[in-house]
This record gives sequence, C-alpha cells and structure tokens, in this order.
Amino acid sequence: MALPCDNFYEFKRLLTSYRDQDDKVIYRLNALLPTASFGDKVDAAANCQKFQSELLELHSQREQMINSCLEYQQSLLATANDNNKRSIQRTIRSLKQEAGVEKIVKERSNTFFQNKCNPFMNFNASL
Repeated sequence: MALPCDNFYEFKRLLTSYRDQDDKVIYRLNALLPTASFGDKVDAAANCQKFQSELLELHSQREQMINSCLEYQQSLLATANDNNKRSIQRTIRSLKQEAGVEKIVKERSNTFFQNKCNPFMNFNASL
C-alpha cells in the first residue's frame, strides 16, 4: 500500500488505525496470560515472546511510515518554490510531532509488556 505522504490528514488517519493495536495491548496481554488457576494450562512465556515480536513489528512499521513521509516532505522542501515552502514546513513539523507521539506510545506499551511478561520470561524482556 502506498503511503499518503502528500496528504497529512490521510497519513494521520492511517497512522491512527495502526496505533489502535497499541491501544489494545492491555486487553491482549490480559487475554494471553493466565491467571493463577490456569497457569499450568497456558505457555505464558511463548505467548509473551510471540506478542513481543508482533508488537516490535507494529512499532517498526509505524516508525518506517513516519520516516518515509518525513524524508519525502524534506525532499519536496528542497525543491519547493516560496509559495509552497510554508505548507511543507508545517507538514514536516507535524510529522516530527508524530514521531514524538510514537515514542510515547512505544514506551507505554513497553512498560505494560514488561510488567505483565517479565514474571514469565527468563530474560529482561523489552521492546
């Protein structure tokens, strides 16, 4: 799928739909991990490792999306005439803000993942 780097609002809408997965981290981990009474029926460590790789992939995809559009807009800025520069600069600023939001979303997911999965894993799990 081609990224809508020319239209920030479409890009933001796409990014928001990708971030929905991070909004559901708490629910998904609670569903994957056993309570004390079901601890022997579920392989919590395997579930955590699988979930970790899925979450890392989602984070990587969103980071690549932001960076790709940022590079695209910066290349446009280099060749833009004076009439278009302000609009492109505004889009670049917005993309940089989204990169900051992405960092916060990742940190929140990482913290919850560590709190829920570290008791089941043999290493210090981090995203």
